[in-house]
Amino acid sequence: MKAFSLANATQLPVTGEQHPLVKESTRWLTTSNAVALLTAAALFGAWYVYSHANREDEVPANTTIVKYTELGVPPSIKEPSAPQVNVAEAITPPSIGVPEPVPDAEATESTIATQDQMSEALAPFTADDLGGSGDSIVVDTDHSPGMGEFVAFDELPVLLTIQPPTYPELVRQAGIDGTILVQVLVGKDGKVKQAVAVEGPDVLRAEAVRSAKTAVFKPALQGTSPVEVWVQVPIVFSLNRG
Repeated sequence: MKAFSLANATQLPVTGEQHPLVKESTRWLTTSNAVALLTAAALFGAWYVYSHANREDEVPANTTIVKYTELGVPPSIKEPSAPQVNVAEAITPPSIGVPEPVPDAEATESTIATQDQMSEALAPFTADDLGGSGDSIVVDTDHSPGMGEFVAFDELPVLLTIQPPTYPELVRQAGIDGTILVQVLVGKDGKVKQAVAVEGPDVLRAEAVRSAKTAVFKPALQGTSPVEVWVQVPIVFSLNRG
């Protein structure tokens, strides 16, 4: 640790500005400020010299002074209007070609088929033409509609007779009853061709379908012709009945 002289001290203990440490700190602060200022000045000088040494010579701008009397008429601020075009002159009417007669020697042969050729091309064919043995082809047009398929008709089927269902004894003892809805396909002869239970207790559906198949209807009519349609038949099972 550096020792500071107290030879010039007038009294002890030394305090205030006369203390050696205060004097030493003042000296070092002054020295550091001077070094900082000199360093900043040196850096600024170096930058100034470098920037001016690499700067390109500025090209003087050519400025031309024109008197207002030499300027022309200023343009109009209104929007320019499109020039009028004479439609009759701008549109050239199309020319209509006039056929010129050609000598018979230069005329090409006709490629349009005659009536006899067209009749032969559209002549009816038989089963022999298809490799079969017969004079006609039979197409089966009898098609039963599927359940839910639309069928046009004028009159609905009318139920005439049906065999009542047999109430299963075990089901009766179990206290199960209800109404089974059965979809039936009524044929053209009024008899049931198909029957499908669509709603109701499962244990009663088989007997309901059996009963529905015994039903006889007046068939549905489209005009005066019978047609096959699907109808819904309710089969009721009631515990209150004997």
